[in-house]
Amino acid sequence: MILTQEKLDVTVKKRSNLFNWRGQFTPEFVEYVLQSFSKTGDHILDPFSGSGTVLLESAKLNLRTTGFEINPAAYAMSKFFTFCNLSVTDRIDFANKFELKLNLYLANLNGQRVYTENLDYRAAYSNLLRFAETVDKQFTEKSERVFFLNILFQSEKDKSLTLRESILKSFNYTKSVFLGLPFSDKPISALLNDARHTGDALTNKIDLILTSPPYINVFNYHQNYRAIIETFNFDILKVAHSEFGSNRKNRGNRFKTVIQYCIDMEQSIRAFWNALKPNGRIVLVVGRESNVRGNPFYNGQMVVEILEQSAAFSDIKILERKFTNKFGNNIKEDIIIATKTGELVKTLSGRNIAFKHLENCLHTSTNGVFADITDAI
Repeated sequence: MILTQEKLDVTVKKRSNLFNWRGQFTPEFVEYVLQSFSKTGDHILDPFSGSGTVLLESAKLNLRTTGFEINPAAYAMSKFFTFCNLSVTDRIDFANKFELKLNLYLANLNGQRVYTENLDYRAAYSNLLRFAETVDKQFTEKSERVFFLNILFQSEKDKSLTLRESILKSFNYTKSVFLGLPFSDKPISALLNDARHTGDALTNKIDLILTSPPYINVFNYHQNYRAIIETFNFDILKVAHSEFGSNRKNRGNRFKTVIQYCIDMEQSIRAFWNALKPNGRIVLVVGRESNVRGNPFYNGQMVVEILEQSAAFSDIKILERKFTNKFGNNIKEDIIIATKTGELVKTLSGRNIAFKHLENCLHTSTNGVFADITDAI
């Protein structure tokens, strides 16, 4: 199959993501990949579902889709798109009942601001967090809490508004998105779970995996909306330790994140193999280059080597997509496509692949990191 470069790059972008999350898939890119690699009746999996773009675009194409997401904030966004399975009548009924409950609390607000100037995040957003804690007791159903969380996420950016103004604005936006979701009669599912568990949960059930896994030295995603999420009793530090190539576990020597990343990716790819049907496909999109203390590491190369040494995938291809991000930086990503055609070898290779890339770095590094790289190896 020949893919069109301008569609991979989304040179003409007409749609934006509905929710705010760093490193999101471009909707038109996801739509193009799904149209190119899926067919009616397929079951799609995004094991790093983030803000849920794959779930939404799959719903538009009436494809059954499952998303796995370990971060509670991103999970709440992905979970929102399971509302695509509700009829318009049920959505209107849900929104009206939710609004009645919400208004009971809005009536008690007396001009408190969403944000007050303070270096401490929790102090600065204390009014929003208190409101979240108080109102959450009213919403006992999971669907209501998912809806409410997405309202709170929207309100975090309203630094100049009163709490009442912001919550009303955020509710109206979330309600508009909710009522405008496409209807799908194919199940759209989102699970708060680790990508490394997909194989156990979905053995031989998946036709296509489309995802953008984390890469080395990536953002600390657990910090996104952290205080709001902790108000709902989620353990964010536990999430932080589970993040791929965890920076938190390797603060003493950042080069160890390269090893941890390869181990984590190998575990995931083996889980993906287990989830895929025979001849099922993977489409992985990774940032091409990460830097650890000024030294480049190439995520796509590592992932391809893990796929190759597993001996379970064939027709491995690497394509490129490029775009300019909102900061004006030119970004290149590797699109890795592979087909499940064989059996997994028992020997693990992730650690040795990491060692090879660290050894290559030893020969090119020039900024006094020799001792740390040697220690990591």
